[in-house]
Amino acid sequence: MPSERIAGEIKNSLAEGEDFADFAYLFDALVFLRAPYNQDLSLSERIVGRLLCVIFPDKPGRYVKAMQQFRRGFAGVAKEPELRAEFSNSVRRAAITLDRTDQIVWRPSLYFVLPPRLRESKELREWWT
Repeated sequence: MPSERIAGEIKNSLAEGEDFADFAYLFDALVFLRAPYNQDLSLSERIVGRLLCVIFPDKPGRYVKAMQQFRRGFAGVAKEPELRAEFSNSVRRAAITLDRTDQIVWRPSLYFVLPPRLRESKELREWWT
């Protein structure tokens, strides 16, 4: 479970129709995937927060919209093993090895692969670059 501070920020970052447990799972899973490459938990949480769009006002609106759609595509991930595996498989190496927040490029496709079932979503494809 994310730290109390991060949990509060996640609650404030939920898109319409999004579940806290699902967002928290995505956050934790990405922090866990990064652990072998990034021992600084605080830095890893900041990077993951920026990638998954926990409140940071400096992200381009197009990136935020794409990531909200991506996160909503994993509705139920907190309870569904298949969605958990799908999310882990969608994380690109760049999201795992990134080591500075100022190196983030605001293109979701650099950090995440759209699973086949999400590629069918016209709404998500419009935002995904």
